[in-house]
Amino acid sequence: MRYMVVIEKSPRNYGAYSPDVTGGVGIGKTLEEVTTSVREGIEIILEDLVERGEPLPEPTSWAIDVKGYAVPISKTPNGYCAEPPDLYPVVAAADTRKRVEALARETIETYLAWHCKRPPEPTAQIAWVDVKAPQPVSA
Repeated sequence: MRYMVVIEKSPRNYGAYSPDVTGGVGIGKTLEEVTTSVREGIEIILEDLVERGEPLPEPTSWAIDVKGYAVPISKTPNGYCAEPPDLYPVVAAADTRKRVEALARETIETYLAWHCKRPPEPTAQIAWVDVKAPQPVSA
């Protein structure tokens, strides 16, 4: 399975999470380390789900780029939500993929034009990790 992950840079290391896999997180001093860490974290969560007989989460998240900022978009029970990590508190939500992308672009451009004399440097990035989907254990 292939999951999107959001990688954020902090002063000392990187952190990563998958919007599709609750608890699928990782940290590392380099991009390679954080990618390996988040992949392993996702695999552990998936193995636990299989052991409990629960379904594996579908990879439904994607990302767009708006003015150099990575904008992850996730499916929610009521539609879609876009939350750019570098531009807290900007959030966009809508009922369709097309509308959430348009609203995210509009909201970010407005936020940067009206509220940021010095916008933050983009530090978040999107990556895709391939994980081994565990097989259900036969009884």
